[in-house]
Amino acid sequence: MGQDIQAHKGSILTMKFSPDGQYLASAGVDGIVRVWQVVESERLEDISAVDIDPSCVYFTTNNLSELVPICADKEKKGKLKGVKKTADSACVIFPQKVFQILDTPIHEFNGHCGEVLDLAWSRNKCLLSSSVDKTVRLWQVGCDQCLKVFSHNNYVTCVQFNPVDDNYFVSGSIDGKVRIWAIPGCQVVDWTDITEIVTAICYRPGGKGVIVGSMTGNCRFYDASDNHLQLNDQVCLQGKKKSPFKRITSFQFSPSDTSKVMVTSADSQVRILHGIDMICKFRGLRNSGSQIFASFTSDGMHVVSASEDSNVQVWNYVGHDGLVPQTKNNWSCERFFSNNASVAIPWCGMPCGSSIFSNTSGISPSTGLSTNLWGCSEERGTQHPDLAESSQFRLPFSSPEHISLSHGVFPEPLPKGSATWPEEKLPPPNSLVVSSAMCKSQYKILKTSLQSTHGSPHAWGLVIVTAGWDGRIRSFQNYGLPIRV
Repeated sequence: MGQDIQAHKGSILTMKFSPDGQYLASAGVDGIVRVWQVVESERLEDISAVDIDPSCVYFTTNNLSELVPICADKEKKGKLKGVKKTADSACVIFPQKVFQILDTPIHEFNGHCGEVLDLAWSRNKCLLSSSVDKTVRLWQVGCDQCLKVFSHNNYVTCVQFNPVDDNYFVSGSIDGKVRIWAIPGCQVVDWTDITEIVTAICYRPGGKGVIVGSMTGNCRFYDASDNHLQLNDQVCLQGKKKSPFKRITSFQFSPSDTSKVMVTSADSQVRILHGIDMICKFRGLRNSGSQIFASFTSDGMHVVSASEDSNVQVWNYVGHDGLVPQTKNNWSCERFFSNNASVAIPWCGMPCGSSIFSNTSGISPSTGLSTNLWGCSEERGTQHPDLAESSQFRLPFSSPEHISLSHGVFPEPLPKGSATWPEEKLPPPNSLVVSSAMCKSQYKILKTSLQSTHGSPHAWGLVIVTAGWDGRIRSFQNYGLPIRV
């Protein structure tokens, strides 16, 4: 665990990262929508104070991106005396830069007079919040006031922007109605009544379709071309053992294959659908009465979910052959404890070279003010004081490419001396290389650990953020490489 922030008074019911990974929005029982800045920071943890596991080998990186073994002092003092490190030892690599959420939110959006049930980001840093106060409110990063209010007849349980046109969004309500809204006119352009409580909603990636989930476990598939809803198909997700908890809690399309959609339901199961056919089912989480939902990691290789027993579950989604597992039930997962977790979401990382405060709508040179899509003026240069220094970010070691054997980590069996021209081969920028000071045993353990991950998905560098029933936000980052078992 990296951070533990007291974010809200009362339970956090929903939390979402912006599509570019630069912001985190959270909301819940207190009715306040808070937006947090995500930055890259120097790792402040004193490695010498790490609770050493005798079965692990520890490394860090220096300014030259070289892997350097650590904890040598403790070994000399005899703490690990008698422990023989083998190729089966686990490998832990501490990066120089780590994920961080700034402790103070950059926005606290007030306006709702009831619990906030769902949040949705647009591509241009706008945010929708739906509430039991029967409204959806529109906000934007950089603007403190509410831009628009969309009134409903009952609690608004779910909301999502059209993924290809930020001028439209879809909402679901307890009154059974699914509505497509046009933001500029603040009006409903089409709606349908499913005659039961709407609990989840999701656009297809191209914005041409909508999936609707209900309290009874029904999934309805609509064509939404030209912002008009037409029912195409439906399926009820109930197994042989009828569960009293049937409601659908979320949908998400696979980032690696948009023909497949993940469905989370309150019967403690996560299903993968291809069309209306279930091709895979993940089990192990506990969800009997909560709005818990599962999420894909940005590469589509893992599925992450909170659980009512305070564990965070992580499943492999893509097999070694690159195909979705065909087993109907997948119980195999890893888990870690996050006290009172109500939400667990993976961070998508930030695009390299992106500006933390890039202006999405342009700045008027005469007034120094920027005007967003719906008319909110904001002062130029008004940014959080802690953010001025951080303008570029990439998730440290977020993908296997940064540590794979094919990218220069082990160009030779072991450094024996300087290569001479023309044989010298330089590793590509940003790849990790081994320090010449590394001993053969440490080198062998690291190489074996990396080889065990080569060609298969793993979660080294993965960041998972949880929100709790206690109002706290906690962040976790994986520094450990998997080992063969």
